[in-house]
Amino acid sequence: MLFNSLEFLFLFLPFALIGYYGLLRLGFREWIFLFLVGASLIFYAVWNPPYVLLLVGSMGGNYLAGLWIEGRKRAGQATGLPLTLGILGNLAVLGWYKYANFFVDNANALAGTDFTLQRILLPLAISFYTLQQVAFLIDVARDEVRPAGVWRYATFVIFFPQLIAGPIVHYREMMPQFFGRNLGRFAGANITIGLTIFAIGLFKKTVIADSAALYASPVYDAAAAGDPVTLLMGWRAAICYTLQLYFDFSGYSDMALGLARMFGVRLPPNFHSPLRAASILEYWRRWHMTLQQFIVAYMYTPFVLPLTRFAAERGYGKWQTFGVTTALPSVVIFVVIGFWHGANWTFVVFGLMHGIYVAVNEFWRAYRRKARRKVKPGTRDMIAYHLLTLLCVMLANVVFRAESVGDAVTIWTAMFRLDQIGDLALILPANAAELITEPFAFVLGAAALIALFPNTQQIMGRYTPILGWSKWRDVARPVIALTWRPTLGWAVWTGLVLFFAVAFVSRGATEFIYFNF
Repeated sequence: MLFNSLEFLFLFLPFALIGYYGLLRLGFREWIFLFLVGASLIFYAVWNPPYVLLLVGSMGGNYLAGLWIEGRKRAGQATGLPLTLGILGNLAVLGWYKYANFFVDNANALAGTDFTLQRILLPLAISFYTLQQVAFLIDVARDEVRPAGVWRYATFVIFFPQLIAGPIVHYREMMPQFFGRNLGRFAGANITIGLTIFAIGLFKKTVIADSAALYASPVYDAAAAGDPVTLLMGWRAAICYTLQLYFDFSGYSDMALGLARMFGVRLPPNFHSPLRAASILEYWRRWHMTLQQFIVAYMYTPFVLPLTRFAAERGYGKWQTFGVTTALPSVVIFVVIGFWHGANWTFVVFGLMHGIYVAVNEFWRAYRRKARRKVKPGTRDMIAYHLLTLLCVMLANVVFRAESVGDAVTIWTAMFRLDQIGDLALILPANAAELITEPFAFVLGAAALIALFPNTQQIMGRYTPILGWSKWRDVARPVIALTWRPTLGWAVWTGLVLFFAVAFVSRGATEFIYFNF
């Protein structure tokens, strides 16, 4: 079920809220876990009912693995075996459903064979609920959490606001919020705040992201069909798809935050104005934030530590050590991140590009460390860094969107057709009709929203919209400050945002881009 569908907005969500708060009002607090699990399974089953069994099986297997780990830990025994088997089991299921066809197809291409494998439909959200449960098993082994009942565990895994595309949450962040005497006491305030956050996210998705797709998709379709792509078409594809991806994922993240808040639950931040970043490192710190935190905590750090010992034992110099302990892990990890997004060589190239970006950025930071201590970067330096970051992101997003690496090369080549530079004047609309049908005015408006205005967390900052808000309150401060308050003016503004967001659903409910991963 899509957040941006009429069925969700007018049937499922009201039912879920009424049932949840009804149970709390009647004093059946322990039943809320069973209710949320049931509602979330209905939410998931609308997509593909048979895969509910896979989801339930995954939860059951991981819960039992968590109990096994906890039991061995209490007995003073090593937890390596159950933890390893649990992680391998998760990766095996993910690998089969997400990558089996990819490896068979590539093996056939390399060996000239003709092995066949029935096309496997990618289960919705499998990447997200798999990583979330892997983190749970590791946290249990580290004695950071303990399994506390199957229904509570199931609620943690499939709580529908964050089930499909994150954020990737931790048991220790989520479950304490379902306890305490204040649960359900501020229902009116939480629903109002959550609905406002949700409305902003829905507007981003239906009005901005889906409109950007109308400009970007025809160019990618042309490249896939082998049609010529011009300089203007190439830049339209790169810029408009970057805007589409930005507002699509930003919109989803807001909607997840808003939905959870309607139930009195705060989720961790997953998106914080990454296109205001002046470095690729800062960009990734603020894009899909919970995925990056998972990668750093459970993959990057365990990978780097032995490499650091390796470099120290061999007495490597500064730049040799940098290559082994920073550049190499960055490239490898980002290739993994790219491949995590999908079973296609385009995602491998996307990850490789960002891995190289990050390695170069880390090298530049290390090389300029002493100089930066003496002289801070000036305004012109920061503008140049910002523009370079935007260019790098847009170039990588081309292959992220393209159907094949060849299609991406077609668009990249078109973007640097200097012989067509005289056509740039054609981007200006010649009449009112072109103002609407051509992307120039749309791009300017969307860019202004990104660069000048507060993000959703900043608009709702008075009401602690996310976990750890104090850490992010002053990051990427906007030029134009706006703060939502429960006043008539803001109520009218919220109503208009929600009205246009719902009205644009009539164009058709489209999947969020990250639903594909």
